[in-house]
Amino acid sequence: MSTVVIAGLGGLGCPAALSLAEGGVERLVLVDDDQVDISNLARQVLYTTEDIGRPKIEVAAERLRVIAPGIDLELVSGRVDADTVDDLLADADLILDATDDPGARFVINDAALAHRIPAVLGGIHRFEGLVLGIGPGFGPCFRCLFEDVPADDEVTTCAQAGVLGPIAGIVGHLQARRALGLLAGDHARHTGFVTTVDGVRGRIRQVPLPEATGCPSCGGLAGRLDIRADQCPITYVRTKLALEALAPGDLLDVVMRRGDPARNVPRSLREDGYEVVCQGALTSDDYRVLVRARAS
Repeated sequence: MSTVVIAGLGGLGCPAALSLAEGGVERLVLVDDDQVDISNLARQVLYTTEDIGRPKIEVAAERLRVIAPGIDLELVSGRVDADTVDDLLADADLILDATDDPGARFVINDAALAHRIPAVLGGIHRFEGLVLGIGPGFGPCFRCLFEDVPADDEVTTCAQAGVLGPIAGIVGHLQARRALGLLAGDHARHTGFVTTVDGVRGRIRQVPLPEATGCPSCGGLAGRLDIRADQCPITYVRTKLALEALAPGDLLDVVMRRGDPARNVPRSLREDGYEVVCQGALTSDDYRVLVRARAS
């Protein structure tokens, strides 16, 4: 039975919870301490005006049980923070961040890595959004992207900055899809990249995360290699040379075109004694292999 903790039942948590319930997740732990408010109804799709003043987790549970009658729900009135996160993750398979709190996002990132479970982080601001999947041992994390918690005067909440309602729905759905992929073990497609949503230009992009070697949370990547334009056997030669330049145990992220390279390079790496951490299609044209340099 897969257990997913959803931190926050607002603009992101509502569509994410719906998608996860419809996607077959057997158990959801819903964490929120807020009540339904009329100012948020435009983006919080589980609630109506009749629910104003009621606890969000209670209303959300009622709606989810209609959609997925057999789902197991645990309701936690509170917030995910440094004092509560370890207990919440004790029996979890994944945590989905749907908070409006950068500090909580760092707590979730670090705790998920410490508990050796994947996490899906999300954020929205006006017309933009981002989604980030992380997995222990699979490369960059949230700290590789932002390093540390910003000061209070450096960030604005959704209530302060405003947010386009449909952006919350898109980001929450993308978070759920990434969560389902990670639960299925598809780390190649769902880690190492941040998905950005641009509501003004109508564009969704996947952007590789930085190679944050020495990250205190995940260690980051030691290098990234793009060999999409190469032809076999150059693909393997370049990959092996890049690995030999790394320190023992370092991770190398390799992106190649689909076809022969995607079949031959991982097989040759294994035959030479390298650990292929994960591999899989990144897009319809590209293939990703994450490989670890030999320990000795």
